[in-house]
Amino acid sequence: MRQNLQVQRQMSPVFNATRRNRNIGTVRQGHGQNNKASIPWPALHEREWAELIGRHEVIKRVVLRRDLFFIVEDNYGGCAHACSIDDICYLLSNLPPFDWYGLGIFVLRQPTEKQRILKPAWGRLLYDADLGTLSGREILRGPAIMLEAIDFDAKLVWPRSPGPDERAELERLREDGHQIIRDRRSCTVSVSRESVRATQLYRTLFHEIGHWVDFSEKVRRPVDDGGDFSELSKAYFSRPIREREAFAYRYA
Repeated sequence: MRQNLQVQRQMSPVFNATRRNRNIGTVRQGHGQNNKASIPWPALHEREWAELIGRHEVIKRVVLRRDLFFIVEDNYGGCAHACSIDDICYLLSNLPPFDWYGLGIFVLRQPTEKQRILKPAWGRLLYDADLGTLSGREILRGPAIMLEAIDFDAKLVWPRSPGPDERAELERLREDGHQIIRDRRSCTVSVSRESVRATQLYRTLFHEIGHWVDFSEKVRRPVDDGGDFSELSKAYFSRPIREREAFAYRYA
């Protein structure tokens, strides 16, 4: 009897990798990597997704004797542009011209549904945009500021316990006129055309121009004095994002 028990004890502990490997079914082993949501665009397309423009109209304006080009994309999916070309031109005419020297393209952009979900933004600055259509036709090239079309019926959901940066942004959104409702799980931001216009026109536009001022001071003007663009640009973008954002917030 004892001999049979000893034999069973020796034979029973068979190595089972599926029971011992704790990484099975987790991100460490690659679970979910193949079906991770991403913004689609043609793999062989030379332009990034933000540079692809749909149906649009190009409008030329002159502000402080400078030619400006506005690309206005058609809206769909319940979205609309909160700012007008006249709004942007008026603000630029009251800014120091030196600050936005070199900026000549402004895009009232229509994001796709996936872009609104995965890369939401009030606006963005492209330091050297190559704007074109999906068919490959070039529209304009150069530094560009984009203001995104917004669905005014959408709700923006924030964490219930935001960090310091998120709390500061929520306070700025409240000052812009957005409604902020807190519950047990999250903070919900309700937007309107007026509150979005306040955010994009008086904060986002100035914020992106602030990034351009920072870039001009640290890259463009030193290059004009004989500096190496590649090295200066690398040093600029290697700075912490928080430092660059702080400069843009101070400017705005």
